[in-house]
Amino acid sequence: MIKDTITIFLIFSYFIFFVVWLIWFHRSLKNKTKKKNVYLYNILGFIVFTYLISFLVLKILS
Repeated sequence: MIKDTITIFLIFSYFIFFVVWLIWFHRSLKNKTKKKNVYLYNILGFIVFTYLISFLVLKILS
């Protein structure tokens, strides 16, 4: 029961993070300076966070 609650919370928080990340990524792209670094850091951060949540849900909580 507690595993299900934690899993649902992690998935819900991931969707919230995704929406916030999209808004932040869009705003950072409006800034014309250093776009290469913006792409690198934003995509890398998103991939690491997605891997972390996937690992928690699929390996630890199952």
